Amino acid sequence: MLVVSLTAALLCFFSMYAIRGSMQTQVMEESRKDFSSQITRAQKHLSSANLTDSSQYQQLVGNLASELQSSGPSNLVSVYLMSRDGDGADGKTVIPVSTDSEYTNLISADMRDDLQSETGGSIYYQPVSIAKSEGSVPGAILGSVVSSSGFGALEVFALYSYQAQQQSLMQIQLNMAIASILLSGLIGVIIFLVMRSAVEPVQNVAAAAETMASGNLDIRVHVDRQDEIGVLQRSFNEMANSLVQKIDELEKAGDMQRSFVSDVSHELRTPVTTMRMASDMLSMRKNEYDPATKRTVELLDGQIRRFQEMLADLLEISRFDAGYAALDLVENDIREPIRQAVEQVSDIAKAKQVPLDVDLPNVEVPAIVDTRRICRIIRNLLANAVDFAEGKSVEIRLAADRRTVVVSVRDHGVGMSAEQCEKIFERFWRGDPSRARTTGGTGLGLAIALADVRLHHGDIAVRSRMGEGTWFLVTLPRNPETRQVDIGAAPIHFDPDDEGLRAIGGFGIADNRFSDYLTGEPNAGKGR
Repeated sequence: MLVVSLTAALLCFFSMYAIRGSMQTQVMEESRKDFSSQITRAQKHLSSANLTDSSQYQQLVGNLASELQSSGPSNLVSVYLMSRDGDGADGKTVIPVSTDSEYTNLISADMRDDLQSETGGSIYYQPVSIAKSEGSVPGAILGSVVSSSGFGALEVFALYSYQAQQQSLMQIQLNMAIASILLSGLIGVIIFLVMRSAVEPVQNVAAAAETMASGNLDIRVHVDRQDEIGVLQRSFNEMANSLVQKIDELEKAGDMQRSFVSDVSHELRTPVTTMRMASDMLSMRKNEYDPATKRTVELLDGQIRRFQEMLADLLEISRFDAGYAALDLVENDIREPIRQAVEQVSDIAKAKQVPLDVDLPNVEVPAIVDTRRICRIIRNLLANAVDFAEGKSVEIRLAADRRTVVVSVRDHGVGMSAEQCEKIFERFWRGDPSRARTTGGTGLGLAIALADVRLHHGDIAVRSRMGEGTWFLVTLPRNPETRQVDIGAAPIHFDPDDEGLRAIGGFGIADNRFSDYLTGEPNAGKGR
């Protein structure tokens, strides 16, 4: 709309400028043509006159001025005749004659100087501003020279007013401005209607996807298209219907949880895949759309991805509830999944200008863990920390001894109250529901993280203070077969006698002889 309005305004401006220049040229040529005729007529009168003395010449000049004035066009304001300076030294100089002496002062000295050397035939043009009671109006003075035998050269000046032409030009410009405004409005309405017909359905689907992602599963979109957008609309409704159906079945029968996981993973695969294909098709063609449509397609794509993530989280929670979650244990350097999680969250942190302060030991810290789940635990904690860091750094640290590893994730953002800390691991709970989440979370991340930690027979402890930030300590056994860890014996843990952000112990490697621990050999000392 703005581009169309600017284009129309520029076209109107250049058109008015061109018309103004054309009219000025036309008016100037008409004035020259009329004045040339006047000069020719004056020369004939002087040449045919039989004059014997200066009084007859003076009378002839007066009559000539009146005749030129009366025979001239309506915009001829005044005629002025006078002898050239220096002529008529013999007493034949004519007294200057003017049909309106009010404007004789408009004749510039430069024009008089130019006429001094003129012998006849040339016409000089001087633009002027004519003072009127209602204001100044544009005009021009034209000058030339005629000669009379025995009386020398006679300078002839004529003042022309362009007031009528100026009024006509202003009326034309006003009409063009009105026409330009009307045309811009018409074009804007047409573009709006076309854009609405193309963008509104996509916006509706995007809004519905966002509403559903927030938890309202009753939302549906109206199917009114047969193209790719129509496929997207139908796929969205199919997906929503399937999801609602499966959730209802889960609520009605707890013994169908295992069937729910299986059915959702299969029955939602087709509509989700179809919707993703339709969204990808729109995304591939988004550069062909205008900026508003392109942005809408990007929002739609993001909301579909977020819905897929929410669906994946729901399925994971269902597996935990059904008791089918299992660890894929391997011996690995615990630093690797931590680094993977940091890398996955780094783009989000950069977008929110939150520095990630990672300080891990410079030696391997082997542990028997499910690497995928450890990475997910740290990623969910980091995503939560980045959301509430308020631009301050998020610190990632590691501590370990022979039996235990502790991963620390701490931010220095808004913090939470004690009541919020008690609810932080509840499903779908958020400390600040109005906060615009950059990570697009579902409210299940911390609940899944806690379930993953407990699956490793570990635990998550959290402390927070309003305005000081939040601190998570993830304590894991280096070998899950040892069952539950002893939090009080961990290399770093929160002070049980202090509800604030105070911990006992420190980061680093207190004892890294993990192989001795696996083989049952006694701890012979400490190392870093």
